[in-house]
Amino acid sequence: MRTGAVITAAGKSSRMGSFKPLLKIGSLTAAEHVIQTFHAAGIRDIALITGNNAEELESHLKHLSIVFLRNNQYECNEMFDSVKIGLNYQKDICDKIIFSPVDVPLFTVNTIKAILKCNADIGIPTYKGEKGHPIILGSNAVGKILKYSGSGGLRDAIVNLSLEIEHIETEDQNILFDMDTQADYTEIVHLYDAH
Repeated sequence: MRTGAVITAAGKSSRMGSFKPLLKIGSLTAAEHVIQTFHAAGIRDIALITGNNAEELESHLKHLSIVFLRNNQYECNEMFDSVKIGLNYQKDICDKIIFSPVDVPLFTVNTIKAILKCNADIGIPTYKGEKGHPIILGSNAVGKILKYSGSGGLRDAIVNLSLEIEHIETEDQNILFDMDTQADYTEIVHLYDAH
C-alpha cells in the first residue's frame, strides 16, 4: 500500500497580503513545515501544486525531493483545480493520497499516522469534533473527485459523491488552524512559539 501527498500552494494569498507558503514559523517556512511533517511520517511521494510566485517557491523547496506541478490558470480558477492536478498525477502512483493546503502548516506526525489507518473512502481528522486538515483519500474517492464538475470545490464534492467518510478524532488542535489573514498567521506563530 503506497500513500502519497498533494499540497496546494498555487493561490494568490490575497487576504493575507503576503505569500503564505514562504511565511516563517520558527526557523522554517509554512511550506517546509508541511513537507517535513509528511517526510517524518514516512510519506515520500509528495506533489506540490504551484502557481503564484511558482519559480521562487520551487527554488526555495528544491532540496526537499518533491515533485512540482504548475497550475498555470491559478489566477482564474479555484483551489479545487489545483487539487485535481495533484490527484491526477498521484492516482497511478499511490493507493491513497493525503491532501492538505499549504496554509495549514502545523499538523503533527501523529495525525498523519492516525489517518493512515483509515479504511474508508475518505478520512477526515477532527479535534473535539471539529473537522480539519490533512484528509486522506482512497482510490475510489480520488476517481470520483476527478470526475466531479459541480461547484463548491472539494468540500462539496465530498458531500455530494456518496463516499464512505470516517471522522478520526485526534488530540491535534493544529489541524484547525489555517493562515488566511495576518491575524491567523500571528496566532499560528504564537502557538508554535509556545510549544
